[in-house]
Amino acid sequence: MKNTFIRVLALLILAIILVTSVSCGETENPNDTTPAVAETTVDNQTVPEETTVSYDPKLEAKDWGGNEFYILYNGNDLEPNLDFVAEDVTGATLNDAVYKRNVAIQEKYKLKISSKYSGDSTTMGSAQAANASGDCSIHLCEVNQNYSMSMAINGFIHCIDELTNINTDKPYWIQSQLAGSSIKGKNYFAYSDANVHAVGATPVTIFNKKVREQFGLDDIYQLVYDGKWTYAKMSELVKVVTGDLDGDQQITKDDRLGLIANTFSIDCFISGSGYQMLTKDDEDLPAISINTEKFISIIEGIQSLCSVENGMFLVDRTSTATEAREYWTEWAITADRALFWIGNFKCVERLRASDTDFGVVPIPKATEDQQNYAVHMQANIGAAMSVPNCVTDVEGVSAVLEDIAYQSYLTVMPAYIEVLIQGQSIRDAESLKCISIIRSSYYCDMGFMLSNFGVALLGTFRSCVMNNTGVASVVTGLEKNFPNQLKKIKKALG
Repeated sequence: MKNTFIRVLALLILAIILVTSVSCGETENPNDTTPAVAETTVDNQTVPEETTVSYDPKLEAKDWGGNEFYILYNGNDLEPNLDFVAEDVTGATLNDAVYKRNVAIQEKYKLKISSKYSGDSTTMGSAQAANASGDCSIHLCEVNQNYSMSMAINGFIHCIDELTNINTDKPYWIQSQLAGSSIKGKNYFAYSDANVHAVGATPVTIFNKKVREQFGLDDIYQLVYDGKWTYAKMSELVKVVTGDLDGDQQITKDDRLGLIANTFSIDCFISGSGYQMLTKDDEDLPAISINTEKFISIIEGIQSLCSVENGMFLVDRTSTATEAREYWTEWAITADRALFWIGNFKCVERLRASDTDFGVVPIPKATEDQQNYAVHMQANIGAAMSVPNCVTDVEGVSAVLEDIAYQSYLTVMPAYIEVLIQGQSIRDAESLKCISIIRSSYYCDMGFMLSNFGVALLGTFRSCVMNNTGVASVVTGLEKNFPNQLKKIKKALG
């Protein structure tokens, strides 16, 4: 009975996602839970049933003659990339969905999917070397945004428009990323429903329900629905909860914490504002747009929210060790000592094994007059799809990728959503609605993905917030240096 209820909830949230995923940050009514698709069962797995509109690309199967479809992918031990890694059926929901999708693709195209962990910089180097030597054996690269953008600018990967069988207008591609990541009117990498590693890295706010109830705080879900979930409101709640439990006159990791996070949270708060740090000029090249009253106000608001005086425990102020950055946060939540944790969907997965009663809501808005909640795909974690320029069989490779994206829409992403909400305590319907809001709020800012070209906006603003530096002077310095950095980008583009 429990598993049935979980599956129904998973399909409910998937239905909402399918309706809203084509939006570029336009949030649908979170209380509207009318399913947009029917459901059916295939191989004991519930999948969307396309009763009204079929998104099947209906691609003809080219026989690969048993050859490899070779994928280089990134990842790490803490946040592994499981987009293609599935050796056999194990009974694990996501693994089995990935395995069955891989088998379906292999059987249709008479090929063997082969994937290898290579790391971001190594994968980029492999693509560069393959292009130089004419080696066509690498068919798909999965690296984070910083390296995807570097490969695009340096000419290592195909323009998506050249991949004849890929149709990014279909709902299994995340269209809201394309406008912000284009260069001179062309896109070179994209996210699909196969990219569970990237979706898992989506920033979220996790809150402890026990702590909220203990202090009689506002209904956080209702704050989200009412558009009142902002930096200021979070600050207000953080101040109420933060307290010195051991009487040493300072707030440490073992005290009661209103908000705990590492410096990654600063990136999340910036993206939560929906502000476009890099806009586009007439050539569709990046143009800096940070020296504005609005943006300076946003960073000052984040400084206030993240200040020691406000009660924010930013673990990097104490330690940058992996245990501190990745586990002090989780331990504070599971010990019922922290109200908020800024993490991502993979952090939610880690909490599934605990008895902690928690909820999931979006990253707060900068102000109430901000129209929509907003979220970015992490620039340093996750992976987008790109095809090396050395690939000559564009028609064949693009057909396989399009079918992978489509089959993932049917099975892999529904399985991931089920994994996300399944645990010892079935997650509440309000968290499911908030997941749909988060998933429909993606936007893309090139300011998050040009660090390899010296555009260190995020690193600089992390330092600015950590050290409470005057924002105006920091912004002026970044703006002054940007023309030189843009010259490097234009030179690389040729």
